Amino acid sequence: MHDTPPPSADAPSHIDMVRCAATQLDLALTDDAMQRVAAQWTRLQTMASVLTEEPLGIADEPATVFTP
Repeated sequence: MHDTPPPSADAPSHIDMVRCAATQLDLALTDDAMQRVAAQWTRLQTMASVLTEEPLGIADEPATVFTP
């Protein structure tokens, strides 16, 4: 498993979003659980930014849908 890279100084903290979402969903999360969710959101944001930075060409079109 890969370690989560440390956030840069200008990266937003996701802990406030986790607290807000937990409140809106009426979830009782411990501080440890909120930290884990925030870390996961950070990892997902990193993966999404890597994917959006990769240019796609015409040969990168998805395969046709399989129909038996």
